[in-house]
Amino acid sequence: MRTPARFCSAVAWMLWAATTAWAGDDASCLACHADRASGAPQIHAARFQKSVHKDLGCSSCHAGKEEVPHDPKAPPVSCEACHQKISQVLHSSDHGKLLAKTHKGAALCAACHGPPHEMSRTSGPSSPVSRSRIPMTCNRCHQKLDFKGKFGLEPFSTYTASVHGKAMLEHQDSKAAVCIDCHGAHDLNFSNNSRSRAYKFNIPQTCGRCHPKALAAYSRSIHGVKSASGVKDAPVCTNCHGEHNITAHKEPGSMVYTGSIVKTCSACHGSELLIAKFGMPLDPARTYLDSYHGVAFVAGNLASANCASCHRYHDILPSSDPDSSVNPANLQKTCGACHSRAGELVHLGKVHMTFSTTSRDIRETVLQTVRKIYIWLILATIGGMLLHNFLDHKRKLLLGPDHAHDPKELRMSRNERIQHLILLVSFIGLAYTGFCHTYPEAFWAQAVFHGAAGAAQRAFLHRLFAVIFLTLGAYHLYWLTATPEGRRELKALSPRWRDFLDFLQLQRYNLLHRGGPPKFDRFNYIEKAEYWALMWGSGIMIVTGGVAWWRELSLRFLSKWFIDLCLLIHFMEAVLACLAILVWHLYWTIFDPEVYPMSWAWITGKTRLEHQKRHDPSQ
Repeated sequence: MRTPARFCSAVAWMLWAATTAWAGDDASCLACHADRASGAPQIHAARFQKSVHKDLGCSSCHAGKEEVPHDPKAPPVSCEACHQKISQVLHSSDHGKLLAKTHKGAALCAACHGPPHEMSRTSGPSSPVSRSRIPMTCNRCHQKLDFKGKFGLEPFSTYTASVHGKAMLEHQDSKAAVCIDCHGAHDLNFSNNSRSRAYKFNIPQTCGRCHPKALAAYSRSIHGVKSASGVKDAPVCTNCHGEHNITAHKEPGSMVYTGSIVKTCSACHGSELLIAKFGMPLDPARTYLDSYHGVAFVAGNLASANCASCHRYHDILPSSDPDSSVNPANLQKTCGACHSRAGELVHLGKVHMTFSTTSRDIRETVLQTVRKIYIWLILATIGGMLLHNFLDHKRKLLLGPDHAHDPKELRMSRNERIQHLILLVSFIGLAYTGFCHTYPEAFWAQAVFHGAAGAAQRAFLHRLFAVIFLTLGAYHLYWLTATPEGRRELKALSPRWRDFLDFLQLQRYNLLHRGGPPKFDRFNYIEKAEYWALMWGSGIMIVTGGVAWWRELSLRFLSKWFIDLCLLIHFMEAVLACLAILVWHLYWTIFDPEVYPMSWAWITGKTRLEHQKRHDPSQ
């Protein structure tokens, strides 16, 4: 059975060869190489007929093997005879030199192009080097190398997940970049070789072949100019976009995604080494994060301005350049992209406030001075409160309560208790949502407000509590001035000289243990100080908070540095108010031995029955 089969196979080859343009000797070659029993390398007739080499005679490639049988030691096949220029490029490349160590002759080319007798045109879909199949072809060898261990990533898997890989492999976009577009084909060299397309200073031109507009903008930018002049630290495309793992800028994982752009820019602009080397501004990423935009950005508001919003991206220019988007003359237009009513005064201020003690900018000096004043004011005020309360608490523990309010007196009417309850809710709400905005990554902020949706909820609630607070403030002013009850309370709360004398007498009693405690009026200096501090602080918070709330109107009529000053005061005043509540108000309403564990006046309007009995024998 085997002999007839061989015979038929040989006859078929001879008949097929006779219908082709081959020389007569080629039929003899095929007759042998179609016979598996001959032990010669096999040639598949149908595949060869479809190959790019189908019109070549055997002797065209197999020199020295014209006679049958031929000498097996004849010279190996060399593709260089027909592809001389390509072979020269390949042999001089780093990739070609590595391949030559393990592949000889035609095998060198076959490593990528496939078996010579079955080789298709590069434009053919079945060719291993057709655009759609190049990634898999390259991966056949590269998957055997420990790229992940050496470089932390595996080229093929990261490429398939990239914007280029998805466009090519999933969407069959023939224009999408594949391995040879970035690394070269026959001229493939290591990235540290200056001839390589992936060499740092060649990367802009490599990427620019597909992205000419981005290249033109980049070439004009400060980054492009520095890179072209040979500055190794100047960023090129891959520094910002990545390499094999490039993803679309709208995808959350992208290095240039809105939520990632600050981190990407700070890789260079947050480097102390680069800042010192090139004299760049001191850590602009940190100062941005401390700014109004930065705080909102960290809180999850991705609509907030980031680095690219102001400086642009491919065409970044220094602020001294007239064409720069952050040149003072262009700031109104740049800010106007988000704030349509930005006025001409917007350039009077900086986004990257350093609060440097050596700054020569008068505006930064003013901000730094106000900040220092508030810090000392907070330390002095809260420190004084702590000392005052400590002395009072110590004295009362030794001698017992001795200057409580008249237990028969109604401390708070129903109207006042309702106002107090609304104030309590709105103050706590404003404080919590406000500090969640400033410290969005804190656990107590993340527990309630997380991500962009959480940031939007927080902003809504902060404004809602502000409306409640403003409404209460307007009503309280009306109540104080237009109602008999309110006018009586206002008169009782008005500061008097006696309040100062009561303060001195109480300190003399608590600290020096001389005399007796003062006999207070309906409202003592402790309550008056807290009330008027609340009124004063509320006014400051309303004005400075309004500047931030109505930012479009503020940007139209106020300079940038003055808006920054208002925001600074708003934050520092909030810190002072919250600390004062914790240290001053909570002591006198909870931890004061006269009312501990709590004064019930804010609920019942009166002090506790136990206190009434202790201070009024008739009870």
